[in-house]
Amino acid sequence: MKIHRGAMEGIVLLAGIVCSAAAVEHFYCRYCGVRRESVQSLTSGFCLRHPDGPNRGRHALYQGREKSRYTCVFCGVKRADIATLTAGFCLRHPAGPNKGRHVPYRGDEKAQYTCVFCGVKRADIATLTAGFCLRHPAGPNKGRHEPAL
Repeated sequence: MKIHRGAMEGIVLLAGIVCSAAAVEHFYCRYCGVRRESVQSLTSGFCLRHPDGPNRGRHALYQGREKSRYTCVFCGVKRADIATLTAGFCLRHPAGPNKGRHVPYRGDEKAQYTCVFCGVKRADIATLTAGFCLRHPAGPNKGRHEPAL
């Protein structure tokens, strides 16, 4: 029995029967959006956008699912991919305005987002993170609301 694998179409031909090839899973770095086909190959490389500085730390696994649009957990900015999202600096980053990059939200899109600390609900992440949280771990009004997964 011969096995032919179509390079462009991703089709496997077995004894004259056409069936689709197994989907290839991709793993992304949460800091820079680089894509690899295994966690081991992802985490073995150094990251240019690591929070400790360029190439001072390794890629970290983004633990959310693949999406058509990615949202920053701190400010609600949306971009088409993780690499584009993390390229920009965030105005609502906990370290201060423009002192850190956007970080992708791991959860799915929802009709309402709830603050993980106090339970306040808002229609989108941008509106939720615009307000300061009375029950933030840093103290009342010392940090912004953060969306729960």
